[in-house]
Amino acid sequence: MRLRLRRRRFVWSAVVGVLLAVGYNAALPLLVSTTGVRATMERTLDSWSGGKSRINGEPELRFWPEPLLTLPSATIETTGPEPRRLAEIGRITASFSPLSALLGEPTLEDISLVAPVVTIERRADGTINWQRPQWLAPPEAAASTEQSPFGDIAIVNGRLRVLDRAAGGNDVDIPGISGTVKWPSFQERLSAQLSARLSGEEVAWAFVCEDPLVLFARRNASLKTSITSAPLTFSFEGVGNLSSVPFASGHLQMSVPSLAALVQWYQGTSAAALPPGGLTIDTKVATGEKALKLDELAFTMGGASATGVLDIALKDSKAPSIEGTLAFDRIDLNGVPVAALTPLGRDDRLWRLVEAFVSAWHTDIRLSSQEILAGPLHLTDVAAGVMIDGKRASIDIGDSNYANGSLSGRVVLSEQGLEHGGRLQARLKDADFAAVLGGFGLHGPVPDGRGILSIDIGTDRAVWATGLGDFSGNLNFSLGNGSIAGFDVHAFADLVRKGEFFSLSQASEASFDFQAANIKASFADGTARLDLADFVGTSGNLSVAGVVPYRNGSLALAGTLETGTPGSNQPVRFFVGGSWPNAIISPLSVLVAPK
Repeated sequence: MRLRLRRRRFVWSAVVGVLLAVGYNAALPLLVSTTGVRATMERTLDSWSGGKSRINGEPELRFWPEPLLTLPSATIETTGPEPRRLAEIGRITASFSPLSALLGEPTLEDISLVAPVVTIERRADGTINWQRPQWLAPPEAAASTEQSPFGDIAIVNGRLRVLDRAAGGNDVDIPGISGTVKWPSFQERLSAQLSARLSGEEVAWAFVCEDPLVLFARRNASLKTSITSAPLTFSFEGVGNLSSVPFASGHLQMSVPSLAALVQWYQGTSAAALPPGGLTIDTKVATGEKALKLDELAFTMGGASATGVLDIALKDSKAPSIEGTLAFDRIDLNGVPVAALTPLGRDDRLWRLVEAFVSAWHTDIRLSSQEILAGPLHLTDVAAGVMIDGKRASIDIGDSNYANGSLSGRVVLSEQGLEHGGRLQARLKDADFAAVLGGFGLHGPVPDGRGILSIDIGTDRAVWATGLGDFSGNLNFSLGNGSIAGFDVHAFADLVRKGEFFSLSQASEASFDFQAANIKASFADGTARLDLADFVGTSGNLSVAGVVPYRNGSLALAGTLETGTPGSNQPVRFFVGGSWPNAIISPLSVLVAPK
């Protein structure tokens, strides 16, 4: 009997619950005014945007399983006599409290904006179409906390259009924006997590600010922000503001896995000519009024890593400047293909953009590197400087070690750009000159000793299209207490006196020691003119002059040799032909003797 009573009570309780639920779901829509919830949403949108909003269509109310408001579409326009469209929203959904709705003041929460399209327009006079909302206090006033809070806002498949009507402006269109903005109240943290697809890549943006009203009032506030994508990641954590002169101070990090992939993403075209590898930056950053300082800077690019300090300044009456110091561990220029310096064409957008940007700045950076590799050059302990002033650009090597000697020099680029070449001046002292000449492919009997090599050459052709035959300039080479390996002066003199043609290799069983050597040469049109090559030694004196058309590697030299051998006071004269190092020696007597 007791069990039967319990069952009846359970059944009646279930029936009553169902009736109450049905009654709740049926009666509330009759008691809640859709006009009230539409007006509430319009006021909320007006408060957020500072514009005038309009809800299109009839709102839909659902109370089960939870109260939900759906608005078909909405538009937001500027206020004033000529309203202009600020935003369009495809659909709005929000949850609300039934009690607040019954009282006529529905409190909307967890708002979702579906397919919103926001337009930001910069007019020709520099003004923006969006107006300042009431909650965004001016810098000199305290921010109001009486406006309706934002709460949690979800954005689904949104779009941002930035229209720049100023001279030279570029429009930006970012589709597929989704994510959330959380701002429970004006006194609490603001956080945003948004993502979009740009040029085929998924890009995520995160933002957190503990004092958002302080930030929006253009005063300093703590914040964190980051951008994450496959081609680029960026993060900043520190203090910043949004004043007319923005300020930021904190820790900045950036990583680019592949420079080629980043440029291809930006340009939309292949950038295979760029060197492999990427770029990373880790630094403490601080901005001032028209100034940016990168302190404790550590970055890598390709296979090079550096630390240092950079100061960037924007000046009213002068060109902006970049100054500082960078210390590299290793720079390998052999990994940079010449094609990386080649513009895709005269109208190549990225090339012209970089060229215009670089020439607009004044750059003065001091560099040091433990090691630099460039073709046959292997420099260590390098101290150099990079100077760019308008269209003038130069690289100065104050000091470096090369082939056990000291190398200094300067590279000056044409003021008309890389396509018009430049000039190289270098001075090498007390190096292993046999190793130096061998490194540049000059083998055979070459001079070695302690001395100084000075070179001054230039070209007016594009850097990426310049060959050896396109240089002009001069060379001076002086040595002391050296030798020419593989050159036997006595055997050479004897072969000349025989009056027959012979190969230089036939006189290679010994070395020629000299106390002093002096070589002067000039270059033009693919030919080196050997103006002077004098060697003074205890076993003889050698002098050579002539031309070397190095486009085809041939030789056309005339020389004399005084051996000082008893009974042979007359110097021997000869002609050098063929190609180096397989030179053919012609005694002058053979060339001028009568037939």
